[in-house]
Amino acid sequence: MICECKFFLKTFILLKLFHVQHSSNKGGIIPKKNATPLILSLYISTSLTYYLTIDYNFYKVICESVMKYSNDLNLPEVFAKAVMRDTYTRGKADISATGLLKPPRQAHLAYQHDDEIVVDVSKQVWSLFGRAVHHILELGTLEGYILEQRYFAESCGWTVSGQIDVQRLDPQGITIMDWKTRKAYAVMNGRRSDVEQLNIYGWLARKNGRDVSQLQIVNIIRDHSSFEADRNPDYPQHEVTVTDIDLWTFAEQEEFVRDKVESHQLATLTLPDCTDEERWKKPDKWAVLKEGGKRAFKLFDTQQDAETFVDENEDYIIDHRKGEAMRCAKFCDVSSYCDQYQGELNG
Repeated sequence: MICECKFFLKTFILLKLFHVQHSSNKGGIIPKKNATPLILSLYISTSLTYYLTIDYNFYKVICESVMKYSNDLNLPEVFAKAVMRDTYTRGKADISATGLLKPPRQAHLAYQHDDEIVVDVSKQVWSLFGRAVHHILELGTLEGYILEQRYFAESCGWTVSGQIDVQRLDPQGITIMDWKTRKAYAVMNGRRSDVEQLNIYGWLARKNGRDVSQLQIVNIIRDHSSFEADRNPDYPQHEVTVTDIDLWTFAEQEEFVRDKVESHQLATLTLPDCTDEERWKKPDKWAVLKEGGKRAFKLFDTQQDAETFVDENEDYIIDHRKGEAMRCAKFCDVSSYCDQYQGELNG
């Protein structure tokens, strides 16, 4: 499915936006009594046909609200205000590059419940740290570099935007760089999302007439250990490292962005479950332990291997330990509103 859902999507958004109902005695569609004055005036002044051409961004402009914060630990007010002073904006776009990479279910639930979500300032320490690093690095302006430029491009009826940290102007094209403040293990293991995010930036730059020659992540490692670097050759050897990212062809980038946009559009019609990959779900394990014991003697990746061990060894039992969905449990602001996750907890 390419963009055929766009008409149905906009029809659905229109109905959601105006809270409309059919009136058989008067005909047509009329707003409910609780429609806001803005919506009512828009309805009166403009035809239904016009509204079927609106972009999803129009729905979000009306429905979005400012992030709400709490300070449960009673941290100093200067810290709390610094956290709350987040000036990020995706500009006049329907979705950002980072927004595209969020699971559609998570993103849509956030729109549905954005007036209920409260984030404690204590949970935003590393976000604040990252913003501070970006601010400092912005001051290092050099000739031949473009800092913090936002690009816009269309895909399947939506405007996608992305702000690129650094563009180095090379003879063969630009090198796109993105600053990341992260832990050492994230650098060692790599992240698929880095490849996807940087290639969305590459797509945006190319759509805006740029030739792109290279993609790079500049990792600023916040927990770097000189001891670990000396002991482990696979550990990052310096506090700052540069990782080259595979540059996809323009056709590959175009297809990836289109698929992501469509998945978010369809989520407004039918809310999909998050995949195990999107949930950062750890694999299930089968523990074998002595009867009456509490600690596992051995962990197996499959039930069959655990059963084989128990068959060959007396006085052992099997304990199936389900893998935790790490994003749901620790990194999702809408997990309390998610029937998929809540169903698992209560099942």
